[in-house]
Amino acid sequence: MDKVIYKEQRSVTVVGLESRAHNEFLRCSESRPTFHKSVSLAPESPIQLTWPQSSTPSELDDLDVHVWSFHLEVSPACLTRFGSWLSLDERERASRFHFEQHRNRYIAGRGWLRELLSAYLNVAPQNITFDYGTHGKPALSGQSAHGGLEFNLSHSDSIAVAGVTRARPLGLDIECVRPLADMGDLVKRFFSQRESSIFEQLQREQQLSVFFNLWTRKEAWLKATGQGISQYLKEVEVSFLPGENVRLLKLPEGFLPAHKWSLQDLDPGCGLKGALAVPVTEPRISRSHWCDKR
Repeated sequence: MDKVIYKEQRSVTVVGLESRAHNEFLRCSESRPTFHKSVSLAPESPIQLTWPQSSTPSELDDLDVHVWSFHLEVSPACLTRFGSWLSLDERERASRFHFEQHRNRYIAGRGWLRELLSAYLNVAPQNITFDYGTHGKPALSGQSAHGGLEFNLSHSDSIAVAGVTRARPLGLDIECVRPLADMGDLVKRFFSQRESSIFEQLQREQQLSVFFNLWTRKEAWLKATGQGISQYLKEVEVSFLPGENVRLLKLPEGFLPAHKWSLQDLDPGCGLKGALAVPVTEPRISRSHWCDKR
């Protein structure tokens, strides 16, 4: 999951790059290390990302959503460049990571995000500024906000994915699919009764993929709305079985109805599950891998 706020100095939990909302979920499941520990400190095999490469965004019209994938393992020179762009707030956050690997991935994620947004805004990466909502969802601020750009960022292990659009909120989530020893308990605790009942009837070999369908689709919507996951996780229902159309089925009162949203799967590479939510019925979604042009 997006492991979003900082567990620096206290555990091997890998934190996310984009908001604080996930921290509520982490507090609820603090006694479940299998769930938290999604990144090993041992050397990993690089995850192969399959979207076509580009370093130049195309024109972003009102119905467009551009989704980009990134590798968070970068060269020392790239890491130095990214680090020089960070705000004081970001540098303080980076300094609190206990493990160098996690600190470097945080810096890489913030650097890629700044480089990407710079290409859309025609603003130097180091001059882009951010504000954060009640539950930690980031947004452009100051002069950076005048372009009407909306974005969201998610990461899992050494991979990050960002979405960019205009004048509408969006949310996305990406996960490395991995075994979870307490998967069934998590479904019972955090998903709806209907979802839990269907999940329990599945064959064991189906459950892993289905769990990550459930999680990424729910979190994509929650991140689009900027809501904390502890309040609404059970109230958001999504399709999740193999072969079903990807869609929102039920939303809490007070939000746009489900039929006014688009929910899309994102699969940037083997072993990855992701989802995107945006309040547009027929968005034009492009998928690319951001490559460093330097």
